Amino acid sequence: MRAARNWLDPFDGMSDDEFDAHVDELFSSRPGSVAVSLRVAPDLLGRVKRQAARAGIPYQTFMKSILEAAVSRLERRRELRAPVRKISRHP
Repeated sequence: MRAARNWLDPFDGMSDDEFDAHVDELFSSRPGSVAVSLRVAPDLLGRVKRQAARAGIPYQTFMKSILEAAVSRLERRRELRAPVRKISRHP
């Protein structure tokens, strides 16, 4: 219990109004999200759920992280393949 006695509440000096404003600011700065509906094969969903369980996270969170990683990878590939424009040395 020694650690509990040394713990300082970082919000202790705030009034209730200041704390509420701080929390509101945190939530307003969070990126929004949109609900989507997606049909997948039962086998694929089962595989995703198993991998998510192994990772210790909810399967929908796991699916979002996979989708984010895949799209980012595709975007990086596209940037690497973009033609490089040569700068002319002569006017």
